[in-house]
Amino acid sequence: MRQIRRIFFLPGLLITCFLAGCGGRNEVQLENELAYRQVGIQKLSEGDYQGAVEFFQKALDQSVAVVGTLEVDICYYKAKAQYLGGDVEGAFATYTALIEYDEDNAQALFLRGTAYLAGGQEQEALLDYRAAADKDPENGTLYQHIAQNLIYAGMSQEAEPYLASAVAMDSDDAVSLRERGYAFYLMEDFGNARANLDKAITMGDSQAVFYLAKIEDALGNSEQAMKLYETYLADHGDDTATLYELGLARLGQGSYDQALAFFQKGLEAEKPMNRQQLRRGEIVALEYLLEFAQAKEKLASYVSDYPEDEEAAREWEFLRSR
Repeated sequence: MRQIRRIFFLPGLLITCFLAGCGGRNEVQLENELAYRQVGIQKLSEGDYQGAVEFFQKALDQSVAVVGTLEVDICYYKAKAQYLGGDVEGAFATYTALIEYDEDNAQALFLRGTAYLAGGQEQEALLDYRAAADKDPENGTLYQHIAQNLIYAGMSQEAEPYLASAVAMDSDDAVSLRERGYAFYLMEDFGNARANLDKAITMGDSQAVFYLAKIEDALGNSEQAMKLYETYLADHGDDTATLYELGLARLGQGSYDQALAFFQKGLEAEKPMNRQQLRRGEIVALEYLLEFAQAKEKLASYVSDYPEDEEAAREWEFLRSR
């Protein structure tokens, strides 16, 4: 159970619906669609990905083949639930439907590429990433996100052209400076990374503080990094995706107590969408800390809530039989 999956950067959403056709719906159906959507969002926030998918599909069923901004929005939510729930094939099919509905949709191409990458289909991912970049060539953030995912997947060489495009952007607003700084960080050009991030911070961009902390981490300045992380989390305590990433990083560094703290801080959030991943991380950290009684108790609860996690179920059977 000590191997926990890194989630690729996926800012989006999914479906098993038809994004074409004609039809009409009445006011009751529209009200039902909105109500089912809200329940789906609630389920998603609770980490009940299967339940979220079911309610998003119920919402889509109310549309009677009408496709508008509401339906596309629901589809993206469903995609996110499917992806986070491990249904990569379902996510792929849904993104394909979104692309067929709007062939110029760079976001859907990026997300489908990410689903491909998560499923080990590297060449298909590269094709979609290239297509997404071609559809939105002035989007430096997109280049950076593509590069980050490729680096996560061990494809640093393939990431290089996207990093080069990201740092070549000359926009000087805070977001562009931050994303360019992070691209320099991924290139391990820490001097240029720091220069861009410092400018973004002076313009009030708090996300840049987090990236600056990653630079200090990379340089081995753990104490300074922790101070910056704490500064960031003081304003972003509900950023559970970042807390999960920090927990993973600390596990990799052997700082198991800090990893546990990050996972548990994420679980303290009101409704973390990545609750399942955080709970797995918490159990792994407890095991490394040799807190076997706590780990066993939490694993029993985890397996009850997520019976589809076969690896955790095997771990539980092993511990229970001891």
